[in-house]
Amino acid sequence: MNELKASIILPCYNRARLLPLSLASMKSQSLSLKDYEVLIIDDGSTDDTSSVVRAHLWENARYFRKPNGGLSSARNHAATRARAKVLIFSDPDMILCPDFVRRHLAHHLPGSTDVVIGRKKEVVAHLPWWAPRWPTALLLRKLALGNPDAFRKVASHFFKGKMSRILSENDVASKFHLVERRSQPCYMPEPPADFTHMTIPWVFMCGGNVSISAEMFQRTGGFDENFTGWGLEDIELAYRLHNNGARFIYEPEAVNYHQTHSFSLSGNDLAVDRNLRYFIDKHPRREVELHADFIKGQISLEEYDGLVRQYYGRAAPGAR
Repeated sequence: MNELKASIILPCYNRARLLPLSLASMKSQSLSLKDYEVLIIDDGSTDDTSSVVRAHLWENARYFRKPNGGLSSARNHAATRARAKVLIFSDPDMILCPDFVRRHLAHHLPGSTDVVIGRKKEVVAHLPWWAPRWPTALLLRKLALGNPDAFRKVASHFFKGKMSRILSENDVASKFHLVERRSQPCYMPEPPADFTHMTIPWVFMCGGNVSISAEMFQRTGGFDENFTGWGLEDIELAYRLHNNGARFIYEPEAVNYHQTHSFSLSGNDLAVDRNLRYFIDKHPRREVELHADFIKGQISLEEYDGLVRQYYGRAAPGAR
């Protein structure tokens, strides 16, 4: 039996509609299916997640169901069951590019403490059943390219009710250029090409596109399960990884595509505020306090990095 090179961790909660494209992309990687496994953790879903997953399982794709405990709990649950030395974290609303796993693995040498951050894009894969397909998709793409904040507000309300898929599993598996052609930049900031000189490289880590050695993940303590709702559980883990000596690498060719879907803007904002307070209480350090100003847009990335340097008079703890 081949030694597994990577374990992809996929936590799921009520994403049955989005899972088929995500799973199709995981099954269509440029590596042999024997080289990696996928661990699908159903975190107490109440929709058709179970039946969708079981219809798409393959060799080295394993399904687990547990009581609802939140995103961090689901990821940790999978990590303890992973068989490979490299953990790759994704989300059920993500479509992985064909070279996704290969690109992540290229940076993980034996004994490496590297954390590899991939690139995120957005793609409209579903539309409300009543919306004309391509005129609507083109208008949404134009809005996303011109005004990302407005697109996000529209998306939070527009993608509700009965939906019609405009990308197929076959498109994902064998016509991936169609996914790329219909994509647009993600609203989340991307790291600079070289950010190894920064004191705060951890601010760019996203739990939906990151890889870490299993040993480093366990040694750092995994995701903190006290974070609830959306946001910051990945940043807090990144902060601990940074302070434990991890080096962050940006791999822009390891792309996953977020399938646009509805969400609660107000609910997300409340969760971020709650989790931000917990983050600051847990790590009462200047660089963590300043993170609140950064995510609220009150200081730029360059100002953030400069203020941390000025405060410590040198590189911040954990920086190299």
